[in-house]
Amino acid sequence: MRAIDIGRTHVITALPETPVGDIAHLMVAHQVSCVAIVDAENVPVGVICERDLVVHPWRAHADVRATDIMSKPAVVCHLDASLAEIVQAMESGSIAHLPLVDAGRSLVGIVSATDVTAAVAELLARLARALAPDALTDRPYA
Repeated sequence: MRAIDIGRTHVITALPETPVGDIAHLMVAHQVSCVAIVDAENVPVGVICERDLVVHPWRAHADVRATDIMSKPAVVCHLDASLAEIVQAMESGSIAHLPLVDAGRSLVGIVSATDVTAAVAELLARLARALAPDALTDRPYA
């Protein structure tokens, strides 16, 4: 499984100068828990997640911009990264959302810890079916 297969290619983005209130509105409108902050060339420079909105007291200041509260620099992963590489990047950066980039470092997707968990669960289910296709049918949790 490649990172781009695990994650999503539709990513909500904003520029570093975007007011934080607009970031919050984007999250609500698109029902996402994070927004990738990109430069003019679509290169990820940071990420804003729900936690960033809660932790930073931005609401009292209308002039607060994405660059003021985003996690930076953006920890990214190549779109062809393996599951192990994704987990390593998330672990080393203590992050739950990982922008995916192509060879030119342009944003092409995003993978979340939830996406990784779903991929691992799918792999384990496939392994269980392959090793014992009939052995699990008599279990109460099957």
